[in-house]
Amino acid sequence: MRKTFFFAFRLVFSKEIGSFSRFASLLSIGGLSIGVTALILTVSIIQGFQDVISIKLSSFEGTGRIKHILSKPINLNSKEFAQFSSKIDSKTITPYFRDIALIRKGRIADGIIIEGSSLIPTFIKSDSLNLLLNNEIIIGKILAKNLKVKKGDKVFVQSLNIKNESIIKPLSIKGVFYSGLQEFDKSMTYTNLSTAQEIFEMNQNQISGLIFKNKIEQELIQNITYPLIYEDWKSRHSLLFEWIKLQRWPAYIMFGLITLVGLVNLVASLNMIIQEKKAQIAILFSQGININDLKFIFMLQGGIIGLFGAVIGGFFSVFLIILEKKINIFKIPSDVYFMDRVPLSFDMATFLSIVIIIFFISLLFSLIPLKYIKKINVAKTLKYE
Repeated sequence: MRKTFFFAFRLVFSKEIGSFSRFASLLSIGGLSIGVTALILTVSIIQGFQDVISIKLSSFEGTGRIKHILSKPINLNSKEFAQFSSKIDSKTITPYFRDIALIRKGRIADGIIIEGSSLIPTFIKSDSLNLLLNNEIIIGKILAKNLKVKKGDKVFVQSLNIKNESIIKPLSIKGVFYSGLQEFDKSMTYTNLSTAQEIFEMNQNQISGLIFKNKIEQELIQNITYPLIYEDWKSRHSLLFEWIKLQRWPAYIMFGLITLVGLVNLVASLNMIIQEKKAQIAILFSQGININDLKFIFMLQGGIIGLFGAVIGGFFSVFLIILEKKINIFKIPSDVYFMDRVPLSFDMATFLSIVIIIFFISLLFSLIPLKYIKKINVAKTLKYE
């Protein structure tokens, strides 16, 4: 077995100058490396996109929310709400009020969503934005740019749910956040609960619902009765995750085909190596080598090529991932992709899985050209040697 590995390794990395088998093997390794690099980068981008979106959305939305099925205000003293809230640990929930409003600075106005709560999203939370006082607001970077305002400026907010006379409330900008999600940076704003209730002329007992900081138990979800519903951040943005799922497999198939081209190149290389080594193979046959042992040597050669190609491609993809994270080579429009840079998430388990799969597929593909070994005529081949 040790000699078998030695022969297979020597075929791949022959020291003979100008050896075709060495050139063909290295070419096959290079082709597989390119295919594996493309495949791992594709997997990393799709996984990274999902991870970044998940982290940001869970930060903004919380683990889950309880709200009215028609998005109407909920009275804290209502029978349905009081019955449910009594079963929940008050430390794990935060009441919030959310509605649409008009924000104005001078002659510039824009529509926004105001969320009033004591819970500031963890993604935009910092030492300076740890607590919102009355009449303070946090807005997104795109909204701030549209209004031509900055931290410390005063803006005027008015509810769009006009009753008789909707109040116009002056608010001071406590901070400007940037998430890379255009939907949030352009329209989402945050105040404390009492300020939001004043803007929308609600009393202290009226809220939009509860934000859960931690995962809610299934038993509690089942106790939620109409008109209240429970909605987690993933189901709220289910269309987005369906889109990610839809894009995943076509991308895997497309870049998997590039790897397949490398494997086809491996078959062609092994076939040409067998043709080149016909004389040496005939000599080995004449000395009594078993044909199955010879086949195993060439099959192992294909496996070594596949293994080195997958490992080199994997390490090259890691290098590109690290480089992208450090200097941000590829920039993308946030209004299309929900972020301003290519997200990359390297997963060691995925890397090892691809390497192992490529190795075994290389072994299987190596069986294809081995049928030509049987066709070698020893006497005819050695006649002119």
